[in-house]
Amino acid sequence: MKFKILGKQIEIKNIVQSLPGIGNDQAWSAYLQAKGYSVSASTAIKVAAVIRCVDVVAKTIASLPLNLFQTTANGREKAVKHPLYKLLYRLPNPDVTAYEFWHCYIFNLMLTKGAFAKIVRDRNGFITQLWNIPTANVDYRRNSINNERYIDVYANGKILETLRDGYFLYTPGLRFSNADGPEDPIKIASEVLGLTMALNGYARDFFENGSNLGGFLESPNALSEQSYQRFIESWAEAYAGVKNAHKVAFLEEGIKYNAVGIDPLKSQALESRKFQIIEICRFMGVPPHKVFDLERATFSNIEQQNIEYVQETIDPMSVRIEQSIYKDLLSTKEQDIYYSKFNQNALLRGDTATRTTYYHNARQDGWMNANDIRDLEDMTRIPKEEGGDIYAVNGNMIPLTAIPQNIPKGAQAKGGTV
Repeated sequence: MKFKILGKQIEIKNIVQSLPGIGNDQAWSAYLQAKGYSVSASTAIKVAAVIRCVDVVAKTIASLPLNLFQTTANGREKAVKHPLYKLLYRLPNPDVTAYEFWHCYIFNLMLTKGAFAKIVRDRNGFITQLWNIPTANVDYRRNSINNERYIDVYANGKILETLRDGYFLYTPGLRFSNADGPEDPIKIASEVLGLTMALNGYARDFFENGSNLGGFLESPNALSEQSYQRFIESWAEAYAGVKNAHKVAFLEEGIKYNAVGIDPLKSQALESRKFQIIEICRFMGVPPHKVFDLERATFSNIEQQNIEYVQETIDPMSVRIEQSIYKDLLSTKEQDIYYSKFNQNALLRGDTATRTTYYHNARQDGWMNANDIRDLEDMTRIPKEEGGDIYAVNGNMIPLTAIPQNIPKGAQAKGGTV
């Protein structure tokens, strides 16, 4: 249908093509190809929900202190003198901080088959630097003769260098069939992401093609150019603009006003974009409120959702990285002494009242001292000579083994009862 409004030729047409059914892989592949959608890591991060999910996980873990510990006779202590301690905690290399390094590393881990980093060693074999390698530039292989791992690093389609086992850090992605062949998470989620991209394109076309048109005027007779221009000017003067909103129009010479509504099916397609946010969050393992979808969040459940986020998303990802460090950055001899650990205490602190109760009980029960508590609160330690490292218990508590000696003699004669 064609018509004129304000001197311009306008055409109303079906601006949306029917979307393929869910589960029809062939139809989706053809549709996405025809529409120019390519589902890959580089295109997936253009979807707002995807980049938010990945970014919130990456920056949460990157902001956590990553410490190297050593096992001692008294338990554990930070291995601050080990060359690897500074690399993990502050500066992996001269150009980036630990936050920047792990943020990039986790982005690659969540969007590809795995994450890689180059290990630089000095002449004595000690690790001196760590550098991120984009997964798209890496080809992971095994030597067919001795089964040794190695990677080819590409640049501009050519092999830049080959790194043997011991010279790269590797955290593989999802595995369920082949030990050396992790699955590509974006390909697994291609249907969800393809639908999201299609709906985003649909919404763009929907509004770019004039879906906000309120209506059009129809005349049974052809108007002369002079009559048309006079009518347009008078109509604009009487009814155009906010000040003339809701006025009742008076139409002459059989002119009719036709309202243009929004097809309910098209509106449902736009509404389904909200559902896709939930689908992406479900796939990424991130609670919807972390991508600013607060429709199902309440004051009473938001704290519990944050705890579940730490337990089910942050903790598993942290363990994967910690174990990769243990495997690739520590020698066989060092693995008996050292290990790395992200400090997640800050994520689980809760409010001031909850922390106060927790610390009070821990101090009263004797399994935390004043300096243990002050370390968690980033406070200055109390000097050892002033009792900051002393573990104490409530004065009314006695060991179970001492109970027989503390029962009054009269009660002992009655079988231990008073």
